[in-house]
Amino acid sequence: MPHVRSANELTTRWCTTFGGANTAVSAAGVWPLLAVLAGAADGAARTELSAALGISADEAHTAGLAMLKTLDASREVSTAIGAWAKAGLPVRPEWIESLPAGTIGELGDPAALDAWAREQTDGSIEKFPVPISTMTIFALATALLARTKWVEPFDEILWTPETGPWQGQRGIGLSRSNYPDGSVSVLGSDVTRVIVAGRGDLDVHLLIGADPNHAIAAGIAAIDGSLPVTTDLPVGTTGPCLAVERRETYGGDSVVVTLPPFDISAHHDLLDRADLFGLSAARDSSRGHFPGISSFPLAVEAAAQSVVARFDSAGFEAAAVAAVAMFPGGIPQPNTATITSVRIDRPFGFLAVDRPTGLALVAGQVTTPPLTWDRPSGDDLRPPGSTLWRDG
Repeated sequence: MPHVRSANELTTRWCTTFGGANTAVSAAGVWPLLAVLAGAADGAARTELSAALGISADEAHTAGLAMLKTLDASREVSTAIGAWAKAGLPVRPEWIESLPAGTIGELGDPAALDAWAREQTDGSIEKFPVPISTMTIFALATALLARTKWVEPFDEILWTPETGPWQGQRGIGLSRSNYPDGSVSVLGSDVTRVIVAGRGDLDVHLLIGADPNHAIAAGIAAIDGSLPVTTDLPVGTTGPCLAVERRETYGGDSVVVTLPPFDISAHHDLLDRADLFGLSAARDSSRGHFPGISSFPLAVEAAAQSVVARFDSAGFEAAAVAAVAMFPGGIPQPNTATITSVRIDRPFGFLAVDRPTGLALVAGQVTTPPLTWDRPSGDDLRPPGSTLWRDG
């Protein structure tokens, strides 16, 4: 499917930015979010988002929702999309109708968005990835939760690697031995892959190469068939962390896999790499970029993803929430206009008139203005132009 290939390509590009620390990303979680944005964008933001996605912006909205629906069909994966608009923001009815029922709500207490993130990830992610500021008037988010149990569980062992950069480490490890099943292969000529099978449709590919970035890129290339995969590994085959040899044993041929467990939590500010995600133009607050969402000008205020990934003896779990927050875009430009001002500076009279009948209900005059004014409690008087409005 084109959207799968495009999301995998984004994964490859994102992983090239990894530094030296443990981390995890979910391009599969970000891609649908960017796709929905691209479908609603115009101008440079639309062009840039389309390039980051690798598909036409005309197809993006449908493709983003299709990806979420496809993932959600799996027993091991659940997805969600949510949108929140400030009271009075005009959100286009056709855009709302294009989303799953119940997607859009009112943007109010940020704690409600934290609760959404917790609910959609079964408590794995506690907080909404982006802050909701006093300027925020719209937010959009996607969530992904993936879980599987191993077909063949691992045993927990004392892990003491005898070679490699981790030599001398001592801690908990995972190990299992099972019959050869094609789960170990060499990708290209220099990456070792181990497929740890889950009970349903979700597997985890362990990839070892010269460095993790190269190994992940090879793993994705192998998935789409652009890199050869060798599963026939005769005696004498070697690769990163791989050896195929004959030795005495009380059993038959087997595959032995040993590794440390991991539990990673990561947070990524997508605007730190705005070019990668096609968000540079959308940050420009001098104008709006998403007329497909609202007639009111919107610009990207913040964009981020929170991710957790856990691999243990029993199975694997990962969760990701990606979100964008938007604030008003468009700095008013000066122009020539006729301004009529009435600034009352002397005693004046007033009438309260029933419009249909012309009946003056109240008449009076003001001859002395108040020096102070205590506003009655409960009043909600706002300056002209301060209220947003909703499209019909």
